[in-house]
Amino acid sequence: MTETLTAPRGRPREYDEAAVTTALMEQFWAHGYDGTSLADIMRVTGLGKASLYAGFGNKQAMYLRALGLYEAREVDGGVAMLGNADIPPDARLRALMHAPADTQEQTTDRRGCFLCNASADRASLDRPTADAVRAGYAKLRAALVALMGELGHGREAAERLGALALTTYSGMRVMARAGVDVAVLRASADAVLDAALPKG
Repeated sequence: MTETLTAPRGRPREYDEAAVTTALMEQFWAHGYDGTSLADIMRVTGLGKASLYAGFGNKQAMYLRALGLYEAREVDGGVAMLGNADIPPDARLRALMHAPADTQEQTTDRRGCFLCNASADRASLDRPTADAVRAGYAKLRAALVALMGELGHGREAAERLGALALTTYSGMRVMARAGVDVAVLRASADAVLDAALPKG
């Protein structure tokens, strides 16, 4: 959607709201809240301070909007993959658990998971961020519990294993961002798989 914003002075400025939100997401995802200045935001969006504040609110509001877009794209995408009945359930779980190591081995992307990053560096300081993080984690946990059910576990075991998979995955994403050895990440993933996948 293209918006027209009238600044206090000069002519109206047109911008693509979706593109600006994507630029905000990429900036905050890569550099975090504290590592992002207003100058950085103006640079990546191409908007001036007045336009940004009028269209997107203050820095915290921009951060939450960026996190919301990440949830809609990445978290909801992960949930869809975990529930994709066209893929065997064991393959879905393997894909998720090995994703941190695969990313580290196959790309130079060290941004990690924006949801995990927000949990580690912002959620304890900002209630709205904490609420957003919990909501994203709740989606992933529900999808993992359902997947554990597909793998043949009863409700209690599925709840326990879903929580184990989520906390391990989140920890691996943070560790991968710090450059922890891929072998450590794979060993952690395999420990969850050994606990969750049917034997034999």
